[in-house]
Amino acid sequence: MGLIASASKAIRLLASRRYTSGDLTTAQEAFTSVLDISADEIYIQQNLLPSTGLPFSGSSQNRSTYTTGGKTVLKYWYRHPLTKSNVDRDVWFFVNPSGSTDGVTPQLIQSGQLTSFTSNKYSDVSLTNAVAEDATPGYNIVVYKSTATDTSSLDSGDKVSINDYQFDYKTGVLQFDANKPGASDRIYMTTYQYVGQTLATNLSTGNTNALFTATGSAFSTGTSGTDVQVTGSLYLKGDLTIENLGTLANRDSAGILDFGDDFN
Repeated sequence: MGLIASASKAIRLLASRRYTSGDLTTAQEAFTSVLDISADEIYIQQNLLPSTGLPFSGSSQNRSTYTTGGKTVLKYWYRHPLTKSNVDRDVWFFVNPSGSTDGVTPQLIQSGQLTSFTSNKYSDVSLTNAVAEDATPGYNIVVYKSTATDTSSLDSGDKVSINDYQFDYKTGVLQFDANKPGASDRIYMTTYQYVGQTLATNLSTGNTNALFTATGSAFSTGTSGTDVQVTGSLYLKGDLTIENLGTLANRDSAGILDFGDDFN
């Protein structure tokens, strides 16, 4: 065979198997990590996203943010105008501010292109079909197609059927696979966006000279042979509480300094 079998390759990569040759079967390929994920793509505050009682649903709340426990994790976009591809009108991008009316190239990620929108995977099952403009809002997007430039004039007749498009919540790309917008049509979207911390922003906070920094609480239960050890500097900001202190020792060239139970 020898040549790349595209369908077989896609299936193997999705199943976390390596693709080397169409001459091998899927079962013969090795398991491996095939997804290249950067630290700035890993959410670490997804547990703070509300699964019910989503806070925004109307025009007056456009670009509002949701904060809980002092941490901002959501942003609401109400009927934001999308930017079309300059190749055709079947692909649209969530760019802020909106891009050229002539469209932008789909080959490059635009400087203002937004990503990390919140899908209903984070909502309670009761909100499976709820959209971001409902009286009881959910995380599903709302898409409008109209020639109007005033979003307040949009109505239910301008809503695009969910059967006409696919939206990639991770990359913010809207793709039409039916009823492609016409030359004079504009596309608007209402959606929630994750704006909480990622692994990258978490690692970049605090004292950059320290070996490890943590925002919030860091908890470890050590067992025999798995004690938490730090080589280098440890930077603590805030209160330090030590319970059940046994022996606190400082080992140096002079020997062991043992404070024992008298340490306070």
